[in-house]
Amino acid sequence: MKENNDNIKFLSAISYIFVFFIVGHYAVEKDNPDLRFHKYQGAVLFGTFTGLYILDLIVCLIFSFSPGFQGVVAFILTAAITLAYIMMIVMGISSAVQFKQKQLPFIGFYAVKLRDIMDSRNKNS
Repeated sequence: MKENNDNIKFLSAISYIFVFFIVGHYAVEKDNPDLRFHKYQGAVLFGTFTGLYILDLIVCLIFSFSPGFQGVVAFILTAAITLAYIMMIVMGISSAVQFKQKQLPFIGFYAVKLRDIMDSRNKNS
């Protein structure tokens, strides 16, 4: 049982690192409630920050008329997004290692909604 808990803890923790939430989706323990919570939260986290980085790129392209101004805007915006992403990753991994289902700020609500939608879809099939 201890090995199973360690596997769930590990899979839950890596769910927050980039696209590694996919590993939890195909794991043997994929039906564990803790792992499911963290894998959906990791997926929403990845999707949200991928979208933010794309918006960052668009803003940088819009300000390309002024190279000096673009550099400052790009640095500040990219640094802020990256810092927020790292903080969310650390918060997620911390709650996963402690076996807590703590929702991350701003995105936790959407992760729970996604999990509920996927559950209802799986029950109907």
